[in-house]
Amino acid sequence: MIIKFKLFLLAAAGISTALPSLTLAATTSGTINATLTLTTGCLVNGQSATAGVNFGTLNFGSSAATFDTLNATLVGAAGNGIFVRCTTGQDYNVVVTSSNTAPATVYGTASTSPRYLVLGSDNAQGIAYTLYSDASFTTAIANNTPIAASGTTDPTLGTNYAIYGRVIGGGFNPLIPAGTYTDTINVAVNY
Repeated sequence: MIIKFKLFLLAAAGISTALPSLTLAATTSGTINATLTLTTGCLVNGQSATAGVNFGTLNFGSSAATFDTLNATLVGAAGNGIFVRCTTGQDYNVVVTSSNTAPATVYGTASTSPRYLVLGSDNAQGIAYTLYSDASFTTAIANNTPIAASGTTDPTLGTNYAIYGRVIGGGFNPLIPAGTYTDTINVAVNY
């Protein structure tokens, strides 16, 4: 056994000396160019989507049809209002672009910037309401006019744009039809 091991060691040593050594004659070197182009962008309610964004719900709740005044606050996945955080130095604005047109019969008081909740079972009837950017209901939101920031900034989500809704002038009117009234409010964040 010892003899076989010595033969193995001698054979292994002979093989390694029998192989020619590798020498390199030249070296070629160069570079690889890596690129990345970043564009400006914004996160809206913490998401980077640019279309089909669900900004939340303005829910006036359930009330007797004989109401006088109803209020609502926009509530989204990130909390109350719309949050926007853009690339540093990027100009942007938040605007309401459109909503339902006035139906033939309108209940409530239409303001200078009216919106309309339309009765699902009869789109010729609706309730007038107004969007506001402040909880005191003094600054109405007009179409395509930038909404003022609420002054509340979240370190992760960015600047907050609060939206409130108010229905006034129901006048406890017993002629207002009971049912579900809806509106689709279109919003754009332009940057």
